[in-house]
Amino acid sequence: MLDFLIDIFYAVMLIWWGYSMIKYRRNVKSWTGNWMWAEKYIWNGWTYVVLIFIGLAMMFFWVLYPFGGMELITWWNTLQSGQ
Repeated sequence: MLDFLIDIFYAVMLIWWGYSMIKYRRNVKSWTGNWMWAEKYIWNGWTYVVLIFIGLAMMFFWVLYPFGGMELITWWNTLQSGQ
């Protein structure tokens, strides 16, 4: 039970981090600068969109984490270990 509560705490903390990354994307971009691969291969100005996608992915994966959803995504690890 305690492990589950710790997982929930980590999930809430990191979901907040993903949300903050989306909310303050201009500050993050000014701190990191333009990402040349995003500007060159996707489109001009897409560093902001990539930051939004990273924030959404963080929020999605950390919602799955406490409920065992990450094991569903990484199912090949259980196949390799023979469990």
